[in-house]
Amino acid sequence: MKFYPAYLDLRDRPCLVVGGGSVAERKAFSLLDAGAAVTIISPSLTPKLQALSDSGKIAHRQKQFDEPDLAAEFIVIAATSSAEVNSRIAQVCKKRNMLVNVAVPPEEGNFVVPSVVERGELLIAISTGGVSPALSKKLRQELETRYGPEYGIFLRMVAGIRRRILSEVADEQQRREIFQGITDSDVIELLRQGKTHEAESRLNQIAGSRRT
Repeated sequence: MKFYPAYLDLRDRPCLVVGGGSVAERKAFSLLDAGAAVTIISPSLTPKLQALSDSGKIAHRQKQFDEPDLAAEFIVIAATSSAEVNSRIAQVCKKRNMLVNVAVPPEEGNFVVPSVVERGELLIAISTGGVSPALSKKLRQELETRYGPEYGIFLRMVAGIRRRILSEVADEQQRREIFQGITDSDVIELLRQGKTHEAESRLNQIAGSRRT
């Protein structure tokens, strides 16, 4: 199976997780991190999920899954302990042309959640199409070493510079040269060494030197 890679904007989107165990817990937290409005359907919850429910951070329907539960959901995660139940949820979702991820068996879903390396706005996704989760893990660990927290800091700094350049520099070619100059500079290396002030000065220097 060849997947189509995509990053979803889940901010305030209704997302449903069916299941209340450790797998459902992990899925729920990742959805919350993306800003989704999460609902859990399960007769019981892990202590962490229960705490989220008690604090109002997730909605909890203490029941078994029924098809009407899909009424307004953007995506669905089938994460119960029963492969048979998960498959049934997947079939119902696909009949409605909904996005559904299945914990077990994963091939029943129509999208998978890749292994990721996250550094602020930098998000690197890795997938082997379900063939080798072990390789996905190995590659993730290698990338985590290669791309440290300095990349997140770099992108946060660039975001501020970018807004300024877009408002002050009208020439598109000049903009490209500035952004490329920033990318090719030693700013990331300075951040890796903890030289934040030097990195900020270098950014401003590059942005200013190419403007007319």
